[in-house]
Amino acid sequence: MPIFAYEGVTPSGKRSTGLIDADSSRHARQKLRSQGITALRISPQEAGKTSKETGRTNVRAKELTAFTRQLATLIGAGIPIVDALAAILDQGMEGRLQEIIASVREDVKGGSSLNGALEKYQKVFSPIFVNMIRAGEESGTLEIMLDRIADFQEKSQETRRKVLGSLFYPIILMCVGILMVLFLLTVVMPRITSIFEGLKATLPLPTRILLAVSGTLREHALLFIAATMLLILSGIRLARTQRRYLDEIILKIPRVGPLIISDQVARFSRTMSVLLKGGVSLQRALEIAETVVTNQILKEAVSRARELVRNGESLGGSLRQSPYFPRLAVAMIQTGERSGQLEELLMKTAQGYESEVGQIVATITSIVEPLMILLIGSMVLFMVLSVLLPIFEMSQAVQ
Repeated sequence: MPIFAYEGVTPSGKRSTGLIDADSSRHARQKLRSQGITALRISPQEAGKTSKETGRTNVRAKELTAFTRQLATLIGAGIPIVDALAAILDQGMEGRLQEIIASVREDVKGGSSLNGALEKYQKVFSPIFVNMIRAGEESGTLEIMLDRIADFQEKSQETRRKVLGSLFYPIILMCVGILMVLFLLTVVMPRITSIFEGLKATLPLPTRILLAVSGTLREHALLFIAATMLLILSGIRLARTQRRYLDEIILKIPRVGPLIISDQVARFSRTMSVLLKGGVSLQRALEIAETVVTNQILKEAVSRARELVRNGESLGGSLRQSPYFPRLAVAMIQTGERSGQLEELLMKTAQGYESEVGQIVATITSIVEPLMILLIGSMVLFMVLSVLLPIFEMSQAVQ
């Protein structure tokens, strides 16, 4: 069935754009009218052309999870894949994901497998997603695999939200503190400076320091901004060129190192569990799991383990050779291999380390927040004293 791009308005007057499949433009207008959309423009669309050419994603994780869950429900109800994709399109979704789904539907309708159609959009559908779909199609359990993928996506998003939520307040506090101090130094202090400049008496040391800092910031503002930008760009370049060295240093930082290790092991374990449960081979699962590990040191440990497993070594024994891979996680994996319950114990390992990530983040936050408040308070107190000390000395001299 042809795909049409449309522009229209809803009964509330809101602009609506997207794609819809129909036999003709007239049929497309009728389908849009049944959805409460008045079509202003309808034109034939070559499905997926834009997405394939640009390679951009612009697909939110939440949208992708909702699509996965809907597709699992429809296929579980016995609806063919092509019709299930059409039903999802008929819901009137908008954006890049709709274009991709329309293209995938056309490919599947033309005889392609679902995993083959999805694999064209590697920036949207991860290797985990595609390989789980492939395993589901081969084993006849596609709806089960889709549900597992959706569960995996939801858990990953939940963990990310928890971490970001815990760090949100300290980051906001730091930004507000920096802006407040800059405001006092560049706006408030210059007005007070004129009062002190007329004094012949020697100003207190804190006042002289504050006036020097304020004057430097005002006179060399552009230089300060340029230096800050240069420092940021240098940091980004260093992170790219010396990634492995920096990753190794990070792992040795107290509190931060254990946090990174726990997060990476949780990602690795959950990915491995989901893939192995889906029927993906151990070797292929390790190849995919390696892509979700972002720390270069731990990525190398997984890569070495993959090579050793290929040569006949056990997974747990291979990972044990890394000094950074937690011994508890290795023990859990080895127990799973001996008992034949590797998938279950990998999932338990992931859950345990995800919980540990939350605890470490909470601990770091509980330490950082009062330190930041103390630091900002000390800076403000210093500025207040710097202003009040000369005023106090003047009043003493007058008396």
